[in-house]
Amino acid sequence: MASSSAKDRLQHMLKAMEGIERLTTGKSLTEYQEAPDQAAAVERYLEIISEASRHIPQDRLSEYPDIPWRQVADIGNVLRHAYERLDAKRVWKTVRTDLPPLKNAVQRMLAELDEQP
Repeated sequence: MASSSAKDRLQHMLKAMEGIERLTTGKSLTEYQEAPDQAAAVERYLEIISEASRHIPQDRLSEYPDIPWRQVADIGNVLRHAYERLDAKRVWKTVRTDLPPLKNAVQRMLAELDEQP
């Protein structure tokens, strides 16, 4: 299997964030908590975001110091290895508070890559 480029990984992240938006827009925390299949899908999308972020060059990430890249990468470990401690409220906060600025940064990175010759 060929390795993915940084642009591919950014596109994977964006697609996952759009998936999370589709699953959570117009929903409340209570509705999220009462829909375990949707919560599992959101968690899978977060894993994709986490893993893809690990393959973006550090020099590119450092151009966006307002994004907590280490936490973005680390959430995948929590989802995979500490799932029994997973808190729906924390996931919901991540979706509502942390993803919008991350999505904005990813979109800007993709636009910059598109502008390069």
